[in-house]
Amino acid sequence: MRLEPAPDANDVQSELALLERDAARLRYFLPAIPTGLIQTPEYMRQVMTRTSPIVGRDVEQVIARKLERQAVLGDLDKRFEFLLTESAIRWQLCEAAVMARQVEHLVSLSHRSNIDIKVLPLTGRVSEVPFNTFTLYDASLATLEVFTGRVVLREAMDIAQYDRIFGSLAEHACVADVARRLLAEWAEPFDSRRS
Repeated sequence: MRLEPAPDANDVQSELALLERDAARLRYFLPAIPTGLIQTPEYMRQVMTRTSPIVGRDVEQVIARKLERQAVLGDLDKRFEFLLTESAIRWQLCEAAVMARQVEHLVSLSHRSNIDIKVLPLTGRVSEVPFNTFTLYDASLATLEVFTGRVVLREAMDIAQYDRIFGSLAEHACVADVARRLLAEWAEPFDSRRS
């Protein structure tokens, strides 16, 4: 296991596009923020300008690359599972209108046949401590996001551990109509403050 330093933002987008293209089953654990693959452009813009030191002046270019990557969600031969904590959905990183649209976007995505949006309420009891964002690409690769870069795991033992953690957290998550009801409930405070 080794930490790979954070590369140029455009290189990251190219690398992620290749990983997404080659995997059939992609699972994302998102404890703090939705991943770019499921973000609206407005949400991306506001989050990137506040949280991403590697983006610099290329925000619009990186947003365009992220939006291009989102086309992979239409590939019905792929299966996507996005497991978001309540904090990832409700943590107000943007103005209320942007937050409301972002949550509406998650609800819309949840209706696609190849996408599972799972939500883990703060009131739910979990057996794992959700330390960081991670992604599983099939059973061959796992990546962990940290502030200064990314850890890439290729060893079967490491991947199996993250597969187990994902499964354990997913057991406590709400799915389908229950998840959509929670998303709608969590969006209400943002909706009421739209300008």
